Amino acid sequence: MDTQELLEQLHVAFPAECIDGNTAFAQWGRTYLDASEVARAIDGKTWQQVDHPFLVLRHDALGFLSTRELVQLLPVYLRSVVEEGLRSPALDSLLVELTRPKREPALGRFDALVATLTASQREVIAAVLEWISEMDPHGSPGNAARAALGATWKPRDVHA
Repeated sequence: MDTQELLEQLHVAFPAECIDGNTAFAQWGRTYLDASEVARAIDGKTWQQVDHPFLVLRHDALGFLSTRELVQLLPVYLRSVVEEGLRSPALDSLLVELTRPKREPALGRFDALVATLTASQREVIAAVLEWISEMDPHGSPGNAARAALGATWKPRDVHA
């Protein structure tokens, strides 16, 4: 699959919903130091309207966003990886966020994310992970993408 197809799938799978900056960090991000700055930047905007470079540089926000807002903003980070490939500043944070954790507290957060995603959103995530693994067949990002893909996002799990 080429980058244009992946980008089109992102636009179809992730609707443009207004994001509530006031709740963006309420669930998981009380300790995130840049929460107020990021919340202001996303409040009342859709994932297509937010300042993508600003958010990509603050990729650490991924680990602190509330589940609904994480799903709403996930396409920003997926898009960055598709457009910038292995050079995307968001690559490592995105791979961490999309990999099933081994620790129980983080597992609850991960399971909430997976449960909130639609089947088409899970399919796009699987496609992006597959794309990363093909782009980097022998490197760390490729290995991480394959691990995430095999643990959660493989095609038989995507439709669950």
